[in-house]
Parts: sequence; C-alpha cells; structure tokens
Amino acid sequence: MTAPRPRPHNPALPVRAAVWWPAASCRGADIETFFPPPGDLATVQRALMTCDQCPVRIPCRRYALDHRERHGIWGGLTEETRETLLRMGPPTARARSHEPTELELRTDAI
Repeated sequence: MTAPRPRPHNPALPVRAAVWWPAASCRGADIETFFPPPGDLATVQRALMTCDQCPVRIPCRRYALDHRERHGIWGGLTEETRETLLRMGPPTARARSHEPTELELRTDAI
C-alpha cells in the first residue's frame, strides 16, 4: 500500500483565489498529472509540457516559490527545482539590474 500523496495547501492564499488562476493551462486538468508519484517521469513530462504552453507560467512559479509549495509541479518547476532555487536564494542585485558587462559595452560600440 502506498502512502497518500500530499495535496497543495496554503491557508494564506488558496491558488484558486489567485488572479492568474482562470488563465492557467492546467485549470480543469487531472490534478494527478501535477502531483505524480515518485519516479513517474512520463507524467512529469506531460505536466512540464502543459506548463511550457501556459500563459501564466511565471505568476504560477512565483506563487509556488513565495508560498514555498513543497509538492507538485508549479509553473514548470518540479519539487526538486524549487527546492534548489529556494536554497540558492534571490539573484544578486547585479543580476536584477542587468548591468552590461564590459564585453557587452564593447559589442554595443561596434
């Protein structure tokens, strides 16, 4: 017998209350696709393909990261990828500001 898989739960903001939810490509899809059992790579690939075409992939991804969703595929990110991103922390100020590198400055002058 396998243990039941956890379901997303966030008392602060249920996902269906999010402004972007009505436009999500996964809306109405089988939820099992986005909460596959461990090792089910075919189902993971199906979920990621759905996310790749989703017009609200970025807000969904932000939601999952901001609310530290531990389970499932959100915004095209697996549990492992989200965990890695959270562990890495936010990008540096330089990366956020998109300051040009010396090479980019030279390329622009050509």
